Amino acid sequence: MGELTPEPPRRVPDPARTSVDALREKIRSTPRGWLRLGLFLLLTIGVFWGLFRFLELDYRLVLARLGQADRAVLAGAAAVTCFFPVLSAFRWRRVLGALGYEVSFRSCFDMIMAAWPMGTITPSKTGDFVKALYLRDRVPVPLVLGSVLAERSLDVLILLLLAALGSALHAQWRYAILAGGAFLAGFGAILALLRFRLPVPKKFESKVEPMLRALRLILQSPALLGSVVLYTVLNWFASIAQLVLCYQALGTPVPLLYAMGALPLAIFAGLLPVTLSGMGTRDSALIFLFLPYASHDVSLGVGLLYSLFGYWIPAVIGLPFLKRALPRS
Repeated sequence: MGELTPEPPRRVPDPARTSVDALREKIRSTPRGWLRLGLFLLLTIGVFWGLFRFLELDYRLVLARLGQADRAVLAGAAAVTCFFPVLSAFRWRRVLGALGYEVSFRSCFDMIMAAWPMGTITPSKTGDFVKALYLRDRVPVPLVLGSVLAERSLDVLILLLLAALGSALHAQWRYAILAGGAFLAGFGAILALLRFRLPVPKKFESKVEPMLRALRLILQSPALLGSVVLYTVLNWFASIAQLVLCYQALGTPVPLLYAMGALPLAIFAGLLPVTLSGMGTRDSALIFLFLPYASHDVSLGVGLLYSLFGYWIPAVIGLPFLKRALPRS
């Protein structure tokens, strides 16, 4: 009889590796989302077509407005875009440091730029998964995702608070009450989320709890909360200033405080998952909200500039960063 071949040892699944494999599969599945991307593109075109039809706008008038824009002011509006990744990198590094993981500013900046085209071009937030995979050797995946979750939660809350304050200062009480109520509801939901245990299956508890750790740590540390709020407020004020500069470039100045109340509402309209990067829906909201100060064609031109400076230019610049990050991921 021949010798028996010993049975190879069975590999015990590594929970951490399983989590990473799941994220990697998420990245690989992105091409299947291009069908949805095409659908969003068609919907975006449809929304713009409806805008031009409903408002009886001539696209040549909008192009003429853009062609007559003040080049120096436009350059200033474009330059404001540089603040977004820098402030975001400082904030993310601060959160990761508080979690006990020192990540360089350069790494944070690179990953934010790498995530930009994924968040703009693809129909899902795949950039967050790229961040998690890129840092997996230095920071546990759930903690990376948790830090992003914490940042986005504060982004929404502070944007709502700015909308409430700006609307109240201009006696836009409907919007002030709407934004203020949403802020209180969101803040209450976060407190409830952290205070009470989520009814999730036990096999998911080890993943959910680390994701909430960053949010809990921020709210329990006044110094950390203050620095994160400061970076977030500066980031949003840069976005508001960029919008004001775009209106100024098209020869239609708008008050800064009014823009502080109106832009957040337009941004939330752009978050509706029906168009590409919120284009069309955000522009429609800008046209409606800025009627007291600007004509339809001016606000539409500003909306296009806002999308260009805040989404598409950073996405194109972020492509080389993404190319460098993907081999490591």
